[in-house]
Amino acid sequence: MKYFLAGEHGDRLEVEIEETAPGRFRILVDGEQVQADYSDVDRLGQCAVQLGNQSFAASVETDPADPTRVMVRIAGHSHAFQVLDERERAAGQLVSPSAGRSETVKAAMPGVIVGLPVAVGERVEPGAPVAVLEAMKMQNEVPCKNGGVVAEVLVEVGQTVGGGEALVRLEPPPVEEDAAG
Repeated sequence: MKYFLAGEHGDRLEVEIEETAPGRFRILVDGEQVQADYSDVDRLGQCAVQLGNQSFAASVETDPADPTRVMVRIAGHSHAFQVLDERERAAGQLVSPSAGRSETVKAAMPGVIVGLPVAVGERVEPGAPVAVLEAMKMQNEVPCKNGGVVAEVLVEVGQTVGGGEALVRLEPPPVEEDAAG
């Protein structure tokens, strides 16, 4: 199955995964082949991955509000991705995801707001960070999905938020702004 990943910092990957034996996978990442052994450690998203001579413990969590949003933690580093398979991507290309749609950006996990890099009235691009959340002593950028114009900032720096709590509300840009570029 082929997957398309959009990272929180604008990085994009095309990943094709084929299970060659139970727990063993052939993976193509942007056309480069990788052999991987994988095993679940528990049912909470903890897993063990072996790539060549290197072993990694990882945590993979899906956002309950948006199953295409995935948070991967490896060696103390968090990486947020939007993951679409071939069918989801094709459906998204038929209807532009940001055309005329507002968006409420929510916290993927509980934590403390330590940064708000946007202000009301600012235009933000798809995937741009709209808040910085500290959780488990790590700072995580919280990206928007579609982009737009910041209509409302619903939190303040220093505020404790719960997982799924609304942080920023975006509206689609005015039509004349889109036409102007």
